[in-house]
Amino acid sequence: MPEAGKKSKEKLSRRERRRVAVWMIAAVVLLAAAAATWFFRDRFGTDGLSLTKSPETTAAGGFSYDSGSDQAFASAGQGLAVVTASGFELLNADGTVAASRVMGLDCPTVAACADYAVFYDLGGTSCVIADASGETTDLSVSGGILSVTVSEDGYLAVAAQQTGYRALVTVYSPKHEAIYEWYSASAWVMSAYVSPDSRSLAVLSYTSSGSKIIFLSLTSGTELASFAASGTVLLGMRWISSGSLVAYSTEQALFFDADGSWSGTYSFGGQYLTGCSLDGDGFAAFAVSQYPSGTSGTLLTLNQDGSVRGTAELKSELLSISASGNELLVLCSGGANLYSASLSQKGSLSDVAGYKCALLRDHESALLLASDYAEVYKF
Repeated sequence: MPEAGKKSKEKLSRRERRRVAVWMIAAVVLLAAAAATWFFRDRFGTDGLSLTKSPETTAAGGFSYDSGSDQAFASAGQGLAVVTASGFELLNADGTVAASRVMGLDCPTVAACADYAVFYDLGGTSCVIADASGETTDLSVSGGILSVTVSEDGYLAVAAQQTGYRALVTVYSPKHEAIYEWYSASAWVMSAYVSPDSRSLAVLSYTSSGSKIIFLSLTSGTELASFAASGTVLLGMRWISSGSLVAYSTEQALFFDADGSWSGTYSFGGQYLTGCSLDGDGFAAFAVSQYPSGTSGTLLTLNQDGSVRGTAELKSELLSISASGNELLVLCSGGANLYSASLSQKGSLSDVAGYKCALLRDHESALLLASDYAEVYKF
């Protein structure tokens, strides 16, 4: 396991330090733009999904939670994490409230894993960790938060502004103890992710010449590899299995092995990227369209080397796309579809009025989310 407090630093010149404040603001703006792109473009349409409402959910009346501005959701195991500008709620699988707090957030954001959720304000200096038992932990950060991610094993990667550098990435153990720090002097950090085996860290950053991904060892503190995407802004990335990482821009998806070596690229062929989900087991899902509105287009799933696993036609406006295990759930304005990883249709649901997002959970169940309530569907 990584040693506590291990550090890896890049030196920053005095001249560059005088410009740090300006670059930090630029980093926040860039990340906010990427986050907005993710949120508002994470939508697409399709026809149909045959889900049956769960009897126990019907009897319980489904989930309910506070509505509010700037609402964001995340799956937390079989539960649900909800954050708005006025606070957060962590709900258990049966919809009961495990933890909640009233607080003022300018840009509310949430990250979650099976055991807990992390709520924070983009640009703020603290985050709140809440688990299913109702316990909450406040974690202070020295600079404005740029990104927080959580691995399925519970490792946190927190990217934040840092005086004298362009960013600091801190990795925390599942017990919320800082075990690794990496300082960036030459690039603006957008996000960082701990690998599924908890042995390495991937950092997505941006320089004046384009995006860059750096792979770091959490055991030795050394740089394993780096990849520069000249003239390209990568909007996001995620580990999709124990052996690969996928990053994407509006033009293409890039695939890497665990050691950081490039393994493949898939070009979107000039089409508009309208949505994606990187939560599947060993595959990535993307929706592309020839039109900016995304009212029609193509859904595709890609293997770990960038090769195509499956395709399906999209015929209406995308609302959300969610992968879990070997399945993919697509919600659109006219209905929803459940697919296998190879995009064979497994079911459909036509009555989705009032829902704005769908999250696919384990055990072949899904949450369809409205502004202040959610229904559980089983298929």
